[in-house]
Amino acid sequence: MNRREAIKKTGMMLGFAAGSPLLLHVLQGCAPEKTLSWKPLFFNKKQAHLVSEIVDQILPRTDTPGALDVGVDAFVDKMVAEVYTEKEQQQFVRGLDAINTNSKGVNGELFSDLSSERKHEFLFRIESEIKRLDYNADPEQKPFFLMIKELTLLGYFTSEEIMKNHLDYMPVPMKLDGCEPMKENQKLRVGNYF
Repeated sequence: MNRREAIKKTGMMLGFAAGSPLLLHVLQGCAPEKTLSWKPLFFNKKQAHLVSEIVDQILPRTDTPGALDVGVDAFVDKMVAEVYTEKEQQQFVRGLDAINTNSKGVNGELFSDLSSERKHEFLFRIESEIKRLDYNADPEQKPFFLMIKELTLLGYFTSEEIMKNHLDYMPVPMKLDGCEPMKENQKLRVGNYF
């Protein structure tokens, strides 16, 4: 190797060493745009992402699927779009806006920018501040967090994945065998199926 080649290779190595931290910093600053696996019917993209993040905090993935795994975020969007009244829809959107406003005031960051642990703490604080709920009250008086939590649980526990693979699902109407012998250690099911 001659002197010119050695200087050239040394310069390239120094350039890589000096440029790597800068390049790494630039690449870290470019956060990928969050994408949805579903098309919102009612919410805009920012609201839909916020709904996804909230339902993921309410029912995260553990050894069973989480809310996002069974499409609860899309379920919430569909319910708000097709079932809620116009006043309830407006209340829901105001609630979403309040989540970000409150998060910015309390944490200095939007809810979406918080770490998972801080998101959980923030939502836990909101839920603990809710006073006793009167179930006979007007639906428009229900706190936003209870609205989204109710939809999350409804969507999760009525999803096909959870019903068939994780719960003791017995479809009704069911087959009735009046003369089937009981198996050993089988308990008699008593209940009203109507």
